[in-house]
Amino acid sequence: MFVSSASLITIVLFCNLFVIAIWFYLKSHKRILQIGTSTLIIGTVLVVIRLLIPVEFTFEKTIGSEYILPQLHEFLYAPILPKVVQGIYIYHLLLLIWGIGIAFLGMRTTIHYIKFKMLIDREKSVEDQKVIEVLNEITKSYKKSAAFRVVQTNLISVPMYFGLFTPRIILPNIELSDKELFYILSHEVTHYYHRDLWVKMLMEIVSVIYWWNPLAYLLKQEIDKILEIKVDMSVTKIFGEAEKIQYLECLLQVAKGNAPSLIRSFSLAFDSRTASALSQRFYIVLDSQQFHKKPRALAAFLAVFVILLLIMSSYVFVVEPYIVKSNIAATTVEFSSENTFLIKNANGGYDVYLNNQYFATAKEIKDSYSNLPIYKNLKEALYYENKK
Repeated sequence: MFVSSASLITIVLFCNLFVIAIWFYLKSHKRILQIGTSTLIIGTVLVVIRLLIPVEFTFEKTIGSEYILPQLHEFLYAPILPKVVQGIYIYHLLLLIWGIGIAFLGMRTTIHYIKFKMLIDREKSVEDQKVIEVLNEITKSYKKSAAFRVVQTNLISVPMYFGLFTPRIILPNIELSDKELFYILSHEVTHYYHRDLWVKMLMEIVSVIYWWNPLAYLLKQEIDKILEIKVDMSVTKIFGEAEKIQYLECLLQVAKGNAPSLIRSFSLAFDSRTASALSQRFYIVLDSQQFHKKPRALAAFLAVFVILLLIMSSYVFVVEPYIVKSNIAATTVEFSSENTFLIKNANGGYDVYLNNQYFATAKEIKDSYSNLPIYKNLKEALYYENKK
């Protein structure tokens, strides 16, 4: 088990294809209802884990690539200053830039997290009896109890859940009706019990490491959407039609605000970044009853298919550039129909001629000889070969 440029390229390639497939699949709310959010999360988490462990296993099958990768390999291993210093290649420079980017983004995210945490910790906890009663009512349905700290502040404009170990529900300083308070608290509490923030933080690590890959940010955006849809479905599964509409009206009202992008990296907000994502959440909540009545065989089949596809692609195969080393190339020849032909001999074998000169005798035609022209004698061979 080791890390190589080939394993990294292979994993990024297959994972990018998976991200594109996820993005395409999530464009339709009907497809989301068919497969289920749990299946999508399982597949996405597997992609994230594979990106975090970009190693090549000894049992992996190598696939040689004669296009693009050899040229890429040649570019990466081109020396930067061959006359000044030996052994420093372009890929060393790229690794340095990659590492600097990881350090910068990692530090920036950590600093913003610490600053936001310090600001929230300075805020007083909400002591409103109404909020405490609603929160207790919601947590009763969960077997595992948790001590939530509720904060109301002007620092944010939308409700959000923050804190991996000490859960904090942060409310904006706005008037909320009893129903709105119930819906918002239910939403954020469900995020906590689903451990959604852990998934989000895992995705944040991936986006920091692969900061140069635009599809890492697309994956981050799609996982946010999946987590919000999953919570919407969980909260509203026991609601009637009228209550679902009230929940969506609350979502629409709150969605007028938006959480800053830097805070979003380590929190889950009760809003939606785009109108299309918000529209999807509306359709899914209203159509979820039909989803619950449908058999889950399709979702189970697709989950197994996605997992197997991921394993077969990034855990079993590794694509490497097909390159013949210079010292080996100097002592080998390549047969082609342009420079090589065969002549049948009296012993039932074939005489191999390279550049019109006898090279060797073969007892049978193998794969390497299968595309070579065959002649009856040398005179016939030279006649046709000279016409080329």
